[in-house]
Amino acid sequence: MNAGRGKRAAGHASSAEGPGRAAPAASPRAVDPRLFSLVVIVGYGLFRGVNANSYLSAFASVEAPFLFVPDLFFNVVVACSVVVCSVTVIALTLRGRLGPLSMPYVAPAALFVAANLCALFGVFSWMPSDLALIVPGVLLGVASVMLSLVWVEVLACQEPRAIVTQIALSMLVNMVTSSVLSGLSGGARAVASCAALVVMVLCARYVRRALRAGVAGTGAGGRRKDAPRGSYRDAFLELGDSLVAFCVMEAVIGLLNSFMLAGSVTFAGSGSVSGAGMLIGILAFCVVVFVVQRIPRVSTAFRVIMPIIASLLVFLPFLGEQFNLFFSTVLLGGYYFIALLITYVVAETAHVRNLSPYVLMGAAACLARVCLAAALLGGHAIGSLPGGLFGESEHIMRYLVVIMAVIYALSLAAVLVSRDRRHRRRGDADAGSSAAAAAPAGAAEAAPLPAGAVAEGDDAFDARCAAVAAAGGLTEREAEIMRYLARGRTKAHIAGVLFVSENTVRSHVRNIYAKLEVHTRQQLIDLVEEERGADGGGEAPGCR
Repeated sequence: MNAGRGKRAAGHASSAEGPGRAAPAASPRAVDPRLFSLVVIVGYGLFRGVNANSYLSAFASVEAPFLFVPDLFFNVVVACSVVVCSVTVIALTLRGRLGPLSMPYVAPAALFVAANLCALFGVFSWMPSDLALIVPGVLLGVASVMLSLVWVEVLACQEPRAIVTQIALSMLVNMVTSSVLSGLSGGARAVASCAALVVMVLCARYVRRALRAGVAGTGAGGRRKDAPRGSYRDAFLELGDSLVAFCVMEAVIGLLNSFMLAGSVTFAGSGSVSGAGMLIGILAFCVVVFVVQRIPRVSTAFRVIMPIIASLLVFLPFLGEQFNLFFSTVLLGGYYFIALLITYVVAETAHVRNLSPYVLMGAAACLARVCLAAALLGGHAIGSLPGGLFGESEHIMRYLVVIMAVIYALSLAAVLVSRDRRHRRRGDADAGSSAAAAAPAGAAEAAPLPAGAVAEGDDAFDARCAAVAAAGGLTEREAEIMRYLARGRTKAHIAGVLFVSENTVRSHVRNIYAKLEVHTRQQLIDLVEEERGADGGGEAPGCR
């Protein structure tokens, strides 16, 4: 067994540069990393700013939205377009028709420009009223999905620390861009949007070239061309609670927004709520990234935000316009914060699991928009019911509180079920590994700092870890995590030190154990300790 492992390790070492080895995720080393990051931040931020402004103004066809809905029919059209486009992208990707770094970015940008030019020259006003909302809605839905996937894929080609930093800084650019565009008149806004889109296309072109140059000969994006569908299943099991939380937030906002519109529940300042909510969500995300430096789970953020929203909603029928303004701002701020977390989690999962972000982000967008469209239509139907069915408007609001409570209970149950399924799946795997391991799993998790790491210097210990990592064919990030594991560090500690989520660490640990053919942390520590004997006795590195 030991000899077999030694041969396997030697094979990994000798074929580390072979054509059959899956390359790690792309890293823009062919260019200045700071310039690359700056271009990503500017390009992604400009896209998000133009997209948000186009959505909230329906391409300047409305002066200000009510909360985040400029027009109910327009929003439903956009949601349906997003669903159709996302499903199409997922199908093409799974069939191998849409490979890494192949999502068009010029064509969707041209759709955005065309819609803005139509708004500038009044083309939409010549159309019938329904068609004047369908055409820009379809253009916006298709273009936003494609460009969003372009930039999420760029993020997924990098390390988690770079991903979260670039998202945070991009959102600051988004906030500035959206604010500037909102302050312009219709014609000036369309021209400025077109100019921003041109800059965005240039940024996307630069980034694509850099990524392709950095992974020449290994497959664009550094990802396997034919990832097994089982890996997507595992990824969605891991993302399950996050997607449930995000979809429920979409449904809550859509239900409340459309209900208020249908019931003519208006208040002063409703048009500025979306901008204020976006500002709060972005600033909260930046505080988490740059101050707290620990990314929370989406489900954790949801369980904190949702009870607050439900509690505030109870008082909504009884207090005045200022409270309505405050509540709506908190609601949208929480939504934007969770949306940014979802973007990071999806990009990180695609990076760690070597999967296509087209499938992961496309599925997230599709599910969220289905929930949004259903909630918009449902809220409008409830708000349009005759007042005699429920009595006065206060009674309708109380009925809405009941609906919100049911949604919260169902979503919380779904989160718990999703997490329980994932934990059972992981627990079964851990139990099987523990039975086959020489040491109990509990002892492995609580393994103390190896004596060799204490007795010898850090340089010697790191050198032994590097030898084992090289023999096992570990990537640079896996080798870094392996050193912490060999020192007895927990997954939570590693996640905090490396500024990544525990899901990322767990995925790397699974890969490390598989490549080194160990099952527990104690076996990994023993393997590193044996490297000391190998150095003295001439045994092949990594042999056991």
